[in-house]
Amino acid sequence: MAKIELSTGKTIEMRRPKVKDMNLIKDIKDDLEREQALIMNLAELSKDELEDMDIYDYTLLQKELVGFTSTKPKI
Repeated sequence: MAKIELSTGKTIEMRRPKVKDMNLIKDIKDDLEREQALIMNLAELSKDELEDMDIYDYTLLQKELVGFTSTKPKI
């Protein structure tokens, strides 16, 4: 679980993806839509919350997502 502090001061908790999360997005063809669906699921954000987010804050979530898939989980 990662805690990401947004530029607004709000903190978002985002969990590591599981295989079932990847299965939920496998049929989404568009890369951006697939990434956004995964971020919304992992951070428990609504579509409106994500779409109204500042691009800087969205980039923080993207970086965390990439980190989840490229680093070994901390135990």
